[in-house]
Amino acid sequence: MTADLVALRERIAAITARPRGDASVLSRFPSPLTGEIRGGGRLPSNCTEEATPFGPVAVRREWFPDDGSQEVGALSTCLGFASEEMRRPLFLDTETTGLSGGTGTVAFLVGLAWREGDGLALAQYFLCDFDQEQALLWAVGQCISDAGVLVSYNGRSFDWPLLQTRLVLRRATWPSPPHLDLLTLARRIFRPRLPDCALQTIEQSVLDLHRADDLPGSLIPSRYFAWLRQGDPRALEPVFLHNQQDVLSMALLLARFELLLGGSDGLHPLDRFGRARFLEARGFQIEAIREYQQLWREHRAGGALRATRGALGLRLARLLRRQGRWEEARAVLEECWHTQTYPYPAAIELAKLLEHQARDLAAARRIVSDALRLLAVAVISNEQWRADLERRQQRLERRLGPYDARAFALTG
Repeated sequence: MTADLVALRERIAAITARPRGDASVLSRFPSPLTGEIRGGGRLPSNCTEEATPFGPVAVRREWFPDDGSQEVGALSTCLGFASEEMRRPLFLDTETTGLSGGTGTVAFLVGLAWREGDGLALAQYFLCDFDQEQALLWAVGQCISDAGVLVSYNGRSFDWPLLQTRLVLRRATWPSPPHLDLLTLARRIFRPRLPDCALQTIEQSVLDLHRADDLPGSLIPSRYFAWLRQGDPRALEPVFLHNQQDVLSMALLLARFELLLGGSDGLHPLDRFGRARFLEARGFQIEAIREYQQLWREHRAGGALRATRGALGLRLARLLRRQGRWEEARAVLEECWHTQTYPYPAAIELAKLLEHQARDLAAARRIVSDALRLLAVAVISNEQWRADLERRQQRLERRLGPYDARAFALTG
């Protein structure tokens, strides 16, 4: 037996001889055991070690003042959360060993913030070594158990599934509070005027925040591995600052969404359009119609919605028609059609309305035929629109009959 094999067996025996707690205890302890403990090993700057049933975990704690606002009425109403849940948000962001996810990816830094007094308490749990992951997961789980609603940014797709995967591997469970992913809200409301909805884009364009010397997310895993190899605490400070800014920005963004959903005064017209789209998607049709109509009137008076005026008219007309106000819907669609504002979808919607509500089959067929002639000479055609218009034309001709079809051919 070689010396290397003997050494390997001794190392395996030492690892298996370590005391191990029951993994299910993660979900049973009522509160964390706080307090510094003695321990060796490396710690990032401004971190302390705190005790858990699974050994020490490194954490950096800070507190940041804010206005202490507890207004959550608009968010609760629009999103369907209970008010008491929304008043206890827990903001979550992770930094990981890779950006692709999967069972080999580990969250080495978990940033959590919650309201405490007139400010935000921030705890950043750090993985000093991979054998401390169970302690980190336990500590994070204690914070989540006290949360009314979990708030993240793209966390529903990345952070939360990643942490759940790590729990499964550790044969443990966590509480599962309601989850609010702010990326979904941002996409619905801000997409009409922003190139993307990355958090830093939202910070700059919506919150007027500009990061200085921020570490790109793609470099964060390599910084962690460099720290594991070399122990240089300077390699980690930009990582902690990046995570801190992500968490604090979510708190600011949540407050901004409360103001935005509560009223549209002073908003950019495209943000008002996005707000109306969100209200429509959430089933608040009356409120959405009111916002769309105001924007439509402003557009007709020379407003700032030229790029989206066709989509605005189409959305307004569909909602009006759904409410049984088809004469108002017809006026909007006819204006879109005659001004060639999004003409083909407007023609399709107008033909539907003329056929089914106005019962004017000849007018519906005339709109469809004109749209097909216009589409035939368009620079860029659209096969889906063409197929829809042709199918609609064939059905209208069947309903009108051969005599009306001949008469239309002579007059149309």
